[in-house]
Amino acid sequence: MDNIKFNKNEIAIHSACDVDLTLLIDFYQKAYPNRISSLESNWKWLNRTDFYENKTPLVLVYKNQVIAHSGMIPFNISVCDNLKTASWFMDFKILPEFQRYGLGSILTKDWMKYSDCCVTFCNDKSIGVFKKFGWIESFGTYMHLNFMLPFNHPGFVRRLPAFLRKILNCIAYPVFFLIYSRHSYSNSSYQLEKLNEESFNTFFNFYTKTKKTSENIVSPIRDMDYAKWRVLNSPNRDKYYIYKTEKFSALVSLHNNHGEYIDILWVSDTNDKIEIKKMISTLGIYGIKNGLSYIRFYTSNKKLSDYLKNKTKSFVRHPRFAFFSKVESILSKLKIANWDFELIDCDFEHIK
Repeated sequence: MDNIKFNKNEIAIHSACDVDLTLLIDFYQKAYPNRISSLESNWKWLNRTDFYENKTPLVLVYKNQVIAHSGMIPFNISVCDNLKTASWFMDFKILPEFQRYGLGSILTKDWMKYSDCCVTFCNDKSIGVFKKFGWIESFGTYMHLNFMLPFNHPGFVRRLPAFLRKILNCIAYPVFFLIYSRHSYSNSSYQLEKLNEESFNTFFNFYTKTKKTSENIVSPIRDMDYAKWRVLNSPNRDKYYIYKTEKFSALVSLHNNHGEYIDILWVSDTNDKIEIKKMISTLGIYGIKNGLSYIRFYTSNKKLSDYLKNKTKSFVRHPRFAFFSKVESILSKLKIANWDFELIDCDFEHIK
């Protein structure tokens, strides 16, 4: 679509909570057609609008039309044992005909006013905007994919006929079964049960008992307020399960929005590399038996990532990560700190 001529003075920044809902949904329909059914019902939850009293997320409005959007997942964060506010920048979109006019910079500048720390996963286009404001880029991120039936991954589904994928899966899955069998628990040594109040409390107790503090760690504050919003009130709650052994627990999700797969959202102890290895292997065997395609696990810890890659033969991607703080003393700490993010903290779960 060709760019259009317009007067920038006629563009206004608003909270999405303050614009006509039909205008916002019309924008979501244009910008995110594959996610419209979820966004229409859950955009306030996803952007955690009550954190900043419905002042976010932000939109640009021109002549009774939403033309741009910058989403926000706000949360509290510990920066080297100091409590700060932070936000994930997500769902950053400008309608094609309004691009290349500097509107992204206008929206980003306003977005950055809210939190002490700003973080995001970004692409080639958006990183250019962020770097103008001093954001720091990093590829020290580790998204692990452990395959069970690899040719059921959507990337192969789009390219290969079903009969060929079935043959290739029959060849591949015994190899993965052998890899995971070396480290997995027996059926009697672990539980995988639907999320309910009791099972979540068991997991949360595991997590709070093993949570460690460090002077050089940047980590979200995953307290009960966070848990109620992110887990217990999640629109995906019916897909959540608690994985549990005698010493370890994790919140996982069984998804079908991008193939059938398992997301390991939140683990009770990110320092227990042996239990994480065993969990991935155990879920790998479970996935093979139940026709699932792959497992996703995210960590910011290179040593853990290297260990898991070696032991479980996972494929590792490095999503482009960027961060910023308008407070120089905070930014200097972010540059040298060890990050502690998991899938639960970002919006990967909700992107198809």
